[in-house]
Amino acid sequence: MNEPRFIDVFVEPNPNAPEGSGLRWKSEGEPRPVARVRHEGRWCRVEGWSSADGGSPCGAQAIPVEDSSAGTALLIVGGDWGVRLTPLDGAPPFGEAYLLLSAEAVA
Repeated sequence: MNEPRFIDVFVEPNPNAPEGSGLRWKSEGEPRPVARVRHEGRWCRVEGWSSADGGSPCGAQAIPVEDSSAGTALLIVGGDWGVRLTPLDGAPPFGEAYLLLSAEAVA
């Protein structure tokens, strides 16, 4: 029997994600790159956000994880400063420590 794998997300409070985060999820599959997500009703470009150079883009990944309320969800993670979302409707970019979304919300 395979040992369960866990994903730890530790994001210190920073300019992109002021509240930071420190959470753990049980992985249900392999990570894959992700570039677009539906967040709060609108599609956004998503990228990881790194502390390098005071804030810079890096890759973002979607990882299937166990979610007690939905069974399985996709955990969206990025750099040490979380993820950065740029709404495709022209609204200003904003940051989050991570996202937990349904499969339908990830492109």
